Amino acid sequence: MTDGLQPASPSRPSRLLGLRRYWPLAAVALAIAIGFWAFRRSGTSGPEVVTASVVRGDLPVIVVERGELDSIKSIIVRCEVEGERIKLVHIVPEGTHVSKGEEVAKFDTDELRKQFEQQKVKWKAAQTKAASAKGDLAVQRNKEQSEIDKAELAREIADITLDKYEKREFQVELDKRQGQLALVQKELKEAADNLDFTKNLVKKGFLPMDQVRVQELAVENVKFKVSQGKADLSMLEEFDKKLKVTELKGKAREAARELERTKESQKAATAKAVSESEAAEVTTELEKQTLDRIQAQIEKCIIKAPQDGIVVYFKRYYDESTRIQPGAMVFYQQPIFTLPDLDHMKVKVKIHESVIKKIDIGQTARLQVDALRNFPLNATVKTVGTLAQSEGWRQTVKEYLVEADITDLPTSAGLKPGMTAEVKIHVRTLPNTLMVPVQAVTEYEGKSVCYVKKGRSVDRVPVEVGDSNDQYIQILEGVGEGDEVALDARSRAAAEVKAAKR
Repeated sequence: MTDGLQPASPSRPSRLLGLRRYWPLAAVALAIAIGFWAFRRSGTSGPEVVTASVVRGDLPVIVVERGELDSIKSIIVRCEVEGERIKLVHIVPEGTHVSKGEEVAKFDTDELRKQFEQQKVKWKAAQTKAASAKGDLAVQRNKEQSEIDKAELAREIADITLDKYEKREFQVELDKRQGQLALVQKELKEAADNLDFTKNLVKKGFLPMDQVRVQELAVENVKFKVSQGKADLSMLEEFDKKLKVTELKGKAREAARELERTKESQKAATAKAVSESEAAEVTTELEKQTLDRIQAQIEKCIIKAPQDGIVVYFKRYYDESTRIQPGAMVFYQQPIFTLPDLDHMKVKVKIHESVIKKIDIGQTARLQVDALRNFPLNATVKTVGTLAQSEGWRQTVKEYLVEADITDLPTSAGLKPGMTAEVKIHVRTLPNTLMVPVQAVTEYEGKSVCYVKKGRSVDRVPVEVGDSNDQYIQILEGVGEGDEVALDARSRAAAEVKAAKR
């Protein structure tokens, strides 16, 4: 009886059925007691031989190990503060009942708050730079259009100037010079006529001879003008036109190329401004995200209970440095505590590799909790580990974790995770089989043997064994039902080995 709890009394038929499984064991115990009593009554001298009879019956194959309780539904609360390590400044005492949303633990926030203020300055600077970049982009877009318009205007003027010269200006200049030449030629004809008229007057004695020389000079002067006019006209038609057209076409082509260069350069400048503006916006967003993340980290420095429950510190028994307590340095994602559901419990057992193959899901188990004496509980195996549990790189013993759900958990028992219990997993029952106490079997020269009492002698007999539990072992061959076997097989084998070495 523990904590005011009493096991329910089974009905008489069920108790008889339960006891029936242990009749072979009772028979063996009775045979041992009778043999010992008879030996003491005989009064014969010699070494005392405690024996037991080989019996036939049902042998329950049971794996017995120590385990500990845990909650089936347990929430593990971890440190969500990023970074290398952070100091735990407060946590409620272990075992405290907390409600959902209640503060359970708190971390040191001084460094994070310093980072928050520094990051806030970076974010403000990034905002200012983004606004400036956005203004520069608007100016560049306006400048791009202005420069392109200016270059297009220059190209259009060059095209119009070329077209004007080819279609109008050259013809006007040509007509002008042709007209001037015609006037000079007419003037030459008039000068020649005046010369002839003057010569006639001189012949007739009306004018002096000097007048002829004057008129001849006037004719020569006009002839020079005619020659100059013809040369100018020829120069215009043969060279000036080609030179001017070539010059204007070159200017038109250069204006077109300048327009393309302006478009490309302004496009590149605008693209650069866009890139700088976008980069500034992205930088601002990243700085804001970093600021928000630090703010979130500060908020995560206060751990609140995700559900109602009892606080159980997370422990690593092999590493004392990770002990949960105020002042401890905790790393990111390190488990801090658990909130177990005490209404649904299980037992965790580590099974040696030599017997793990016997354990299977669905097998039943009986467990005796150390804190709940005389009140055995029932459980069902739910999981069997596929990989050995590792406690360190030097571990040589391979054990596998087996978990069994408790099926009849008393609601008012006060059981808590971490409590220890003896667990007996019922593997199977071997019906109508020969068996002896485990003390009656040992190894000699690599083979299983029993020491069988025959009269006043005890002989070593090789046997073949099968499954066993913590009390009895199955005998497949070597001895028969009713044979008396010594219960000190190990010491007898050791004595034989020692004697053989002499």
